[in-house]
Amino acid sequence: MIAPPALGTLQVWSEIVHEEKWAILLLGNGLSMNVYPYFGYTSLYTEAHEPGFVEGLTQQEQAIFDTFGTTNFELVLAKLRDGIMLAEGMGLDPNPYRERFLQVQAALGRTVRRVHVPWPEVPDVALSTIKAYLKDFDGVFSTSYDLLLYWAIVHEDDYQCFCDFFWANGRYEFDPKDCVARQDQIPVYYMHGALHLVVDGSGATRKLVKEDGRLLDQFGKATEDDPSARPLLITEGSHKDKLRAIEENDYLAHAYKSLKEASGPLLVFGNALGEQDQHLIEAINAYPGRPVAISMVDEGVEQLRNKQARIRGSLRTDEVTFYDAATHPLGSSNLRARTARERDSNRWRPSRLASS
Repeated sequence: MIAPPALGTLQVWSEIVHEEKWAILLLGNGLSMNVYPYFGYTSLYTEAHEPGFVEGLTQQEQAIFDTFGTTNFELVLAKLRDGIMLAEGMGLDPNPYRERFLQVQAALGRTVRRVHVPWPEVPDVALSTIKAYLKDFDGVFSTSYDLLLYWAIVHEDDYQCFCDFFWANGRYEFDPKDCVARQDQIPVYYMHGALHLVVDGSGATRKLVKEDGRLLDQFGKATEDDPSARPLLITEGSHKDKLRAIEENDYLAHAYKSLKEASGPLLVFGNALGEQDQHLIEAINAYPGRPVAISMVDEGVEQLRNKQARIRGSLRTDEVTFYDAATHPLGSSNLRARTARERDSNRWRPSRLASS
């Protein structure tokens, strides 16, 4: 049993790495931000109507978000696709809904490409380090929707030790009746969706596959075989909003159920388990009493004490350890992208590694 450190302090990862057989890994946006600090943007919606970004959301498209009281692209796209289907079913003209659907989807695509690191700028050492580290776990769960985790898993064309459950019907589709991990494979779950996942017109979730890391180029563009397919991204909202969206999708519901059923010692890296992550805390608490280790960035005793007290109070275990993210292999500065692209210093502010 790990002796919990005093509130306001952080342990070095090497001090606790061998204290438990860390079986389950929960990754957050902190990993992505360590590789590429500009993943610390406030939200995709905020970026999409940033002043001066003429390719973002128009006022008419923003009005759709306001109508539904959300900043979540996935919800708006789902509502617009429902409008298309309803109009078709009633013999009405679906084109106004289809046009708005394609416009919002295209704006989302342009916004993501604006903030996402290009594949060639990610160091090989980052992808190989992440991939090698994942192999030590029985299950990997990620709340980030960028492509870094996927790129790491397929790095150097050796994917066989991982499974993501997108293998059905000859089109990389998820089938809730066929979602048992293969023997000797490590299951990987995208808890809030990801840039390479789409929900097609029939409601099925599938994985887009592209060679040479070009998935980023095709994101947000209509697919030739299904122009009504929408990206599966749970990007905004409260934990209740996120859980509602998760429960409405077969794949996300399976990922969430799998986290609730994952019973081993849990390692958290790059996820602050904040208020918006209460649904994750509830899943973690499905197995009370287990050891949990959580990364944090040293922001001073006062801030650490407050955050640690909140997390300890929310978890149903006495075995909670907080460690310094910078001392962990996934927190190494050697993983950072060496990008030459310039950013507006007033708008782009690299955020802290522990953010979720």
